[in-house]
Amino acid sequence: MIALVFRYDVRDPAAFEEVYGPDGEWARFFRQGAGYIGTELLRDVEEADRYIVIDRWESIDAYNLFIGEHQAEYLDRADQARLYYLQELRFGTLENVWADQGTRPDDPA
Repeated sequence: MIALVFRYDVRDPAAFEEVYGPDGEWARFFRQGAGYIGTELLRDVEEADRYIVIDRWESIDAYNLFIGEHQAEYLDRADQARLYYLQELRFGTLENVWADQGTRPDDPA
């Protein structure tokens, strides 16, 4: 499993949540893709206009295949989405280090 992680400083929190939430426009778009797991939206408790968005996919290959097949629509949506935030920071594409082990490294065997 991979997670694409972004931080946003937003203009209008309510509007941003509608577009970027687990049932928002982006999630509905990604649901077309095989391997999409879901989206998590986290709001900073200290700065109400700061959010973390985590999009989860079964693999980087599933994500890349979807983006490749829907590139024009993805780029169009990305351009339109700039209306909802002041700043976007991509933390990266991360993978679960315990996914293949079955247990956490600090768990007794």
